[in-house]
Amino acid sequence: MLLNNYVEALGLNPWIDIRLLNVEKDIATIHSWFLMEYAAFWNMQHTSLAQAKQIYSEIQQGNCMDVYLGFYKNRPAFLLESYWPERDELGEHYPVKPGDIGMHFMVGPAADKPIPGFTRDVLRHIMAFLFYQKKAQRVVVEPDVRNDKVHKLNAFVGFHYEGTVQLQKKKACLGFCSKENFLNTLQRVIASESI
Repeated sequence: MLLNNYVEALGLNPWIDIRLLNVEKDIATIHSWFLMEYAAFWNMQHTSLAQAKQIYSEIQQGNCMDVYLGFYKNRPAFLLESYWPERDELGEHYPVKPGDIGMHFMVGPAADKPIPGFTRDVLRHIMAFLFYQKKAQRVVVEPDVRNDKVHKLNAFVGFHYEGTVQLQKKKACLGFCSKENFLNTLQRVIASESI
């Protein structure tokens, strides 16, 4: 499969795109998302715009994480953080394998009316991006144990959980997804849509 054609080949939403975060241009947008009630698990609700700008400027200057802004029909729609667990607190809690990439994501509020299945489409796109563009061998997540919505989404794209870990800011589920498991979830969707 050609790298540039994975969106079409996997049947992903063609209106979704991902690019590196531009802190100067994008910080006001993502900061407004942090203030939303549903963003509580992001732990940024009490962060000022200036603090958020400083945090993401420092992230960009480091070598532990890449931050991306996702778009739907050219409008900002979601935030993606990909990180290397061996350079993160999480790497102290499980045996990191070569090619592991950690991931956080948050979907912004709907621009107009909510689109059914949109968050699932975003997460599918993120997973494909991590496997095909970032060359992940395995994607690792550590969502808050209380975040029931994201647990369901993670299962939908092929994650399996292997217990919990106590991190500095949360008790988290430790989840893993291989490329094969992710692709198997897409095959199930295709099969169910053809019935």
